[in-house]
Amino acid sequence: MKNAMVLGGLLVVTVGCGGGAAPPPPATPSAVAPAPAGGADAEAAGVWALPEGPRDAAAPAVELEEVRTESWAKAAKAKGVAAAPASCAAFAKPAAPKGAGTDLSAALLEGDPLKRNALLYAIETARPELAPTLRAMRAELAPIECADAVTDPPLAASPAVAGPAGQRTIGLSLASKLARTAASAPAMKDAGDKEKVKRFIQGPLRQWMVEQASAIDALSAPASELAGLARGVVAVEAGMADLRLVDRIRSSPTPSSWDKELRAVYEAALDEALEPRKVRGRDAALVGLADFAAAGIVRDARIDRARALLSKLYGGRRIDALDGLLLPPADALPATIPESALLLLPKDAQGREPYAQLNVPAPAPVKSARARFEMGRRYWRRVDFVEAAHAASKSPSPDARLVLALSLALAKGPSGPKEMMAATSPAALGLTDTGALDALEREAPALAGMAAYDAAHLRSLSPPDGEAAGPYLADVAARFRKAAGLLADAGQKKLAEERAADAEAASRAAGGAGR
Repeated sequence: MKNAMVLGGLLVVTVGCGGGAAPPPPATPSAVAPAPAGGADAEAAGVWALPEGPRDAAAPAVELEEVRTESWAKAAKAKGVAAAPASCAAFAKPAAPKGAGTDLSAALLEGDPLKRNALLYAIETARPELAPTLRAMRAELAPIECADAVTDPPLAASPAVAGPAGQRTIGLSLASKLARTAASAPAMKDAGDKEKVKRFIQGPLRQWMVEQASAIDALSAPASELAGLARGVVAVEAGMADLRLVDRIRSSPTPSSWDKELRAVYEAALDEALEPRKVRGRDAALVGLADFAAAGIVRDARIDRARALLSKLYGGRRIDALDGLLLPPADALPATIPESALLLLPKDAQGREPYAQLNVPAPAPVKSARARFEMGRRYWRRVDFVEAAHAASKSPSPDARLVLALSLALAKGPSGPKEMMAATSPAALGLTDTGALDALEREAPALAGMAAYDAAHLRSLSPPDGEAAGPYLADVAARFRKAAGLLADAGQKKLAEERAADAEAASRAAGGAGR
């Protein structure tokens, strides 16, 4: 307990990357989408009614202000940041390949990161007017731990930066350093002696924790001067740094002589002490993810890493919980340049967007029903599910009907990831309105198994508290059993059976009808 209190005193900090936006108003029913064949009863029941909102609003024009580099320079001196790997030197100032041209399309489509960096550097050298943009692109496309090897020399020589490229250069420099914090805590070989453990926690572990927390705070602070993705890349890495710090401290050793009860008391006290830092990390990561979502970015390694870490530390409120839904395979997205890099390229003299300027494949349009649903699945935003529902309602295809049914259920759930993760209980998520999925199960034989499974999956995420939990989970189990009988794919059938068994066990534990 004493050790936990020592740690707890070090972890009371405030979020340095800003807070999330106010949640949008609840969705309300609007026009009724056409019911599928045989769906008159469902239509009468209103299960296919489209929500009015929230809908996409026109993004206000943002004039990115000039940002002076003093705050960045101060933050860059933070102690406790691990050195960049030796491999990063190759990204800093590469040798231009022989015969390198100035075709930006060819450079961006190069698959080898080092060759791509060298080709971009050659164009940067040949076209000074594009140097800030190309430098930011090189940093964006480099491994995150190497980004500051590209950004820092020009930043150190500049009193200020401007525009998307300038702001992103600062953001990537800070993010690169944040990615190298809280990587590995001091290790203790012999954890069997209580006094040794106590000295280790109050000595090397405490010193490391204070240093890392201070570095994360210092590197996060300048993000308040940035906007859009420049802020987002910092916020995501700051959130992950805080969550890594919590994870590493949780893994600190305890004496093997402790009995189960004493260990449980210690771990509970430690969790309580670490909670402020954990919440700070969650909120910073969600601010960053909101910036990525606002930019329309679906695929990005940073999103994947942030979601994985959030789900690990918030196992009861997994931001990746919707990944478990069953849907027909989507059209394969073409291999393309990361959107985060292309967004750095300004419109050309004819006003054309980057994809029109370059000979590179554009990503799937975000306005399509499936693409918009995938946005919602990754970011858990109500607006994405509302837009997906409206887009899917225009198509009579079975696949579109499944996207519509899922979107209608999720549009009645949390307004965003923070509301989902901060819900007072699973029941507060409100993921029990699966009427459209139930109707689709009856009316679309080809998708009946997926519709039944998805309804069970959503309902499993939002069980009630108290005595109602047992019967509710028994119903979830029955839904999974029914889905197993309807699914044709052997792997999906097995998964449904396993989920049914888990729900039956949970029902018995809650005193339900399944015992």
